[in-house]
Amino acid sequence: MKLEDLTLDLLTKAVAVYWGKAYSADSRAMPKFGERKVVTPQDVLGLFQREVVEVQPGQQSVRYTMRLGNRNYPFMKLLLQEHLIAGEYFFAVDTHDEMEIKPDFPDYQAWMQVRRFNNGLKRDIEAAFSSAGLDTAACVRDVAARRATSEECDLQCTILLVDDEEDLALTVETLLRARGYRVFKVHDGKAAVQAAQDLRPDLVLLDYELPEMDGLEVIDALQANPTTAEIPVLLTTASRVTVEEISRADGFLAKPFHEKLLYEVVERTLGIRGETER
Repeated sequence: MKLEDLTLDLLTKAVAVYWGKAYSADSRAMPKFGERKVVTPQDVLGLFQREVVEVQPGQQSVRYTMRLGNRNYPFMKLLLQEHLIAGEYFFAVDTHDEMEIKPDFPDYQAWMQVRRFNNGLKRDIEAAFSSAGLDTAACVRDVAARRATSEECDLQCTILLVDDEEDLALTVETLLRARGYRVFKVHDGKAAVQAAQDLRPDLVLLDYELPEMDGLEVIDALQANPTTAEIPVLLTTASRVTVEEISRADGFLAKPFHEKLLYEVVERTLGIRGETER
């Protein structure tokens, strides 16, 4: 979706879908926007908090957030997100629960239960967005597929893509295949460790937040095995991570990002030199 196509009706529908899943029979009132003059797309965007992510100078992605919470956790957000393809936005959910809670903390298990609830609710809401005809990450995947053309060259590089957000993983796969890479993808940490042993890829493009094992646990497992220890790992995440955690990978890419930056960081992590602009 382009920002100029955003209307108050679309936002109201997205909030209603979110609210129905997040609060169910809860009696609290859903936000109403009728008291404000909302006519143009810019008026609608004014109802959000605008956030700019600039992971390196000149490489910006924009997202618009609205903190709506849920019945168990007040900080979850509705997103209007730009990711991978510049100018293409979609509705999503940010669980906003990336606090650094270590296993030895007294409330660790309770916090993990909150995070599991939030992640399940995020999936439910985003599936409901799609069912309601709202643009989701699947729409970005479709845009990428329509405009992708295979490169004449074969870079002879294999990338193992690990991400549990399947629509976004498919988009990244489409973009990388069009760039000339061979791509295999899995959606959880344990499968990533096994696939790396079986495939011996040239690069593991690894999301930090994964089921079964998180990205750092995957890195530890790969480095502990002589057959996979030398495979470079490019870590991606929308979460806050420490410098120490970033340093455990060979490259780092903060979400959201555009496809141009994806290509640059992948090529840099692989050590590819020469012409990169198409």
